[in-house]
Amino acid sequence: MRLAAVVLGIAALGALIVLAVAGVSGATAVLITAGAVVAMIGLGNAVGGRHTPNRAPYDTATDADDDAGPDEPVEDAEPGAPGRHGAREP
Repeated sequence: MRLAAVVLGIAALGALIVLAVAGVSGATAVLITAGAVVAMIGLGNAVGGRHTPNRAPYDTATDADDDAGPDEPVEDAEPGAPGRHGAREP
């Protein structure tokens, strides 16, 4: 299946090149757009692309918070703050 996709892609690209050389302006626009998309993807990968940092999405408990037991509220935490032992108060 992958081989068929590659062969058909190369054939379509060849047909577009033939049409562009023949003077069809639409084929030229498609080739330029496809080249720009490939260039943008390549440049995006070259500069690092999308990367998820290797850290928690919110502030985790600090050393002082670890001393508190599960039933003890943390003194410096806001009620219901993410990553804290304190329970949400109404």
